Amino acid sequence: MSSGFLKPSEIKAQLEAKILAESRGDDIKVKEFMQQSGSSSQKRAQDVPGFSSKPSQVKAGWEAKVKEESRADDIKAREFTEEVNWSKKRAQDVPSFSAKPSQVKTGIEVNVKEESKSDDAKARTYLKKTRFETSVPRIMVEPSQVKGGIEANVEKERLSSDQKARQFLADTTYLGVEARKFKTNLIPLSVLFSKPHKDQVRISPSGSYLAWRTRGRSMGDPQEEDNGVLNVFVKKRETSTIRQITFYKELDACVHFTFTPDDKSIVFLRETKRGSENYHLYAIEIDPFFDQDESKADDPKSPPPTQPRNLIKDPNMTCGIGFAGGIQLWTSSESPRHVFVSTSQIGPYAMFWDISQVDIDTSKLTLVEQNVMSTKWGMVRVVFLTLIARILSYCCIKIKPPGIPIQWFPDNQMLFRGRIEVNLLNLGASFCARNKNKGNWNSLHTCTFEETNLQLVGSTGGAGTARMEFDGDNVDIHLCAFKTGGKASDTTTYDRFNINTGQYLERIAGGHAKSDITGFVQDNKGRAQFVCYENEKKVLEILPGALPGAESDDDHSSLEDDIQYIKSYFQPSMTFQLVSRANSDDTWVLYAENDVGHSIFKGSPSAYYIFTRSTSTVRTAHGSSSEVNRNMELIFPSRPEMKKYNLSKMDPVHIKSRDGEDILCYLSRIPSPTQHIKGHQPEIPGPPPPLVMVIHGGPNARDSWGYNPLCQFLCSRGFRVLQVNYRGSTGFGARFLRIGMNGEFCKSLQDDIVDAVKYATSTSNIESADDADGDIPPRPWGDPNKLAILGGSFGGYSALWQMTSNPGLYKCAVAVCPISSVGAADKQSKKAFGGSPLIAKYWNRVFGKAVSNSKTAAMKASPMYHIDKVSEGSSIALYHGENDPRAPIQHSYNVLRELKRCGIAGEFVLFAGEGHGISKVANSLYMYYRIEEFLCKTFGMSTFNAGDDVKKFEQNTGTVKWSAEYAKEKTDV
Repeated sequence: MSSGFLKPSEIKAQLEAKILAESRGDDIKVKEFMQQSGSSSQKRAQDVPGFSSKPSQVKAGWEAKVKEESRADDIKAREFTEEVNWSKKRAQDVPSFSAKPSQVKTGIEVNVKEESKSDDAKARTYLKKTRFETSVPRIMVEPSQVKGGIEANVEKERLSSDQKARQFLADTTYLGVEARKFKTNLIPLSVLFSKPHKDQVRISPSGSYLAWRTRGRSMGDPQEEDNGVLNVFVKKRETSTIRQITFYKELDACVHFTFTPDDKSIVFLRETKRGSENYHLYAIEIDPFFDQDESKADDPKSPPPTQPRNLIKDPNMTCGIGFAGGIQLWTSSESPRHVFVSTSQIGPYAMFWDISQVDIDTSKLTLVEQNVMSTKWGMVRVVFLTLIARILSYCCIKIKPPGIPIQWFPDNQMLFRGRIEVNLLNLGASFCARNKNKGNWNSLHTCTFEETNLQLVGSTGGAGTARMEFDGDNVDIHLCAFKTGGKASDTTTYDRFNINTGQYLERIAGGHAKSDITGFVQDNKGRAQFVCYENEKKVLEILPGALPGAESDDDHSSLEDDIQYIKSYFQPSMTFQLVSRANSDDTWVLYAENDVGHSIFKGSPSAYYIFTRSTSTVRTAHGSSSEVNRNMELIFPSRPEMKKYNLSKMDPVHIKSRDGEDILCYLSRIPSPTQHIKGHQPEIPGPPPPLVMVIHGGPNARDSWGYNPLCQFLCSRGFRVLQVNYRGSTGFGARFLRIGMNGEFCKSLQDDIVDAVKYATSTSNIESADDADGDIPPRPWGDPNKLAILGGSFGGYSALWQMTSNPGLYKCAVAVCPISSVGAADKQSKKAFGGSPLIAKYWNRVFGKAVSNSKTAAMKASPMYHIDKVSEGSSIALYHGENDPRAPIQHSYNVLRELKRCGIAGEFVLFAGEGHGISKVANSLYMYYRIEEFLCKTFGMSTFNAGDDVKKFEQNTGTVKWSAEYAKEKTDV
């Protein structure tokens, strides 16, 4: 849009200045005219409202009228543009669509075709800027204009300008085919990438309180309602009183929190430093916030009545969450003022956990279970025995190497009777348990590292799903690679064993054809009642024999009725999870999710609900009977700001790889103009839009169905998105994970991505996938000449690898915190993950022996050594946290050096104070602002005017270390 167009307020100011300058001359002309025209002319002049026989009054009247109309038109412009969205109602606001873009104001028509691909913001800008540009072309109060009735003329031209602006808006928004194909209602970055308005809702054991995380003010900014940091809020259900109890400014209050069993405190795990992945345990009391005077509680300047207390006094200690595995934090109703948590010293052995008991009131830490690796003598013993086992293995003599605990499991009396051990020889895992008398540890199941299903471990801290549940001398274990009846289940299972004899008793759950067990929901006594599966979408299933309270068949039937009631409340396309429950088990907190906003979520794509169950007595003529009453109540939507916008649907799609593997992908389309009114609508026929391949990290992780800010961001900017659960992704069984390991990370795993690209861009493989009614002929999901690839961490590696191994396939790549060199060729990652030997062994399994041991093989698999293969005209953008503990910053500097040497276009932005991922709100907004600029510039698309978003990322810590729009000539670096 030409910068020559002015805002209404600017035009108003210029008009006022012009009137002031010309009014002196007009006064004289008006006097002469009035003298000549006599009473007849004067009467005609007086017929014009605001006109007076005195020149000064003429001037004043017109100035006042201009000001009044300026204000009115400012309001109209704002109201009009707010109404003009992608909906049927908005179409009705613009009844005439006959004019073509070339008919629009001179100065616009040259760029209409290009700018029609842009967005509503362009049209809004034009509307505001042209409303007055053409509305009063000649405001001078000349006698001839007075005589003819200038007011009528001005009003006519103003209405004409409004009509032109509306027509231009109609052309670019509704009639312009390019606009319909490539742009929809744009969602501001600050809306997309701000943290959820509310999340992690929990109910206290007694049911008296609800707590959640909310973007809230900090003590340093008492006037700031939303500082982008998630703090903890608590609601007393009896009075509906809400209190903010943490006031952090720079870093979210916690990654995980829970109530103590007595309802008196909240304990939470908080990162010691952004990006460090080291955590301390904190506690804060609840009562002081509800006991204080109401006036102080409502005064943002009033200091809180109490502060969170760090219960871990050793600065070199970390607890609760490691680089992988589940959250190891427990409370006990028998000892409500104590917390049990895993602890270790920061360093290479941080994942070899002890178990400590922490007194909430005194912060006293007592060692409960000691890891053999936490003492020097124990460490020497383990290393020595492991070395002996290795030497003997060369002589074909097998002895069991010593096991090292990496995860612990308590019974309901907080006796730690279960653990998973690994050995340093081959990382084989052993699932061990002992009886109540703390006798010897019995190994109930073992599996090699190659057999281990990493769904149990998780790819990030707190994501592991390993579980042990004790019942007398029996234990139920979530495990993998266990053979029953001579046949092993490919997916994970939940099996029961006798601890003393080691005998296998029965299979409780699991063995799903297409999904591992991805989670458990337990009752107030720690007994599992539900298991979670996830193939295309998350589903919740009741465990056989699971009971909601007292042990009876009626109670199991009641539990099934509960789930059926909840399912009937939500639509079949939605998913829900049970995230918290009161001890009485009659009150549950549910999290429900959709891929797009929905009316029952108040327009949000997700929401939290309270489910309650009660029993009443019904009297009849034949006596009385009990009746179960169930109710669902919305607590709040998690992203209420999304109700203003159309969101893109995410559809599960299956693609066959070249060797016949079924690859589950998710396709996100550009939202339809009337989607929120009629449901999903087909897009306009024509050439397919640009396609962005979004590749998940890990590699042992997965993409899931649901609301995804990154996908929504790209779709709202005119791209389609395809996510690929390539081989090696978790959740689909051990075999699918295994075929992506041992060196396949740069071979068949990457082939899956290429196969998905070829399928998505080939018409021969797509049968009207965009149109259920068959109105649109078959076409690719994306334009084969407009492909981009984007990923973070290992996804960043894949983005770089695809650019170097498939030159010409993609126009550009975006890599966030990428790995650029691997195995023996990677000198930077020796201290990654704290130098943990377990993580080093894991990556050896991913890379395979050749890449792990041979620098030549490793260099072949490392993108940084092949940047010269990137096709001419392609570009690469890098974004990296300065303190990344997983993929050190040098990985991006190495790529940068090669990009400069080879003359490849792109940019590199370094974020100070960030780790593995860009988490600070201002930094995140700035990164995605640059990503939008980068992608749109690559594909010749107009970018969205960031507007107020610019102010929100002004405090970012990003530094543009390099930016090259054109690769002019190669340089030596």
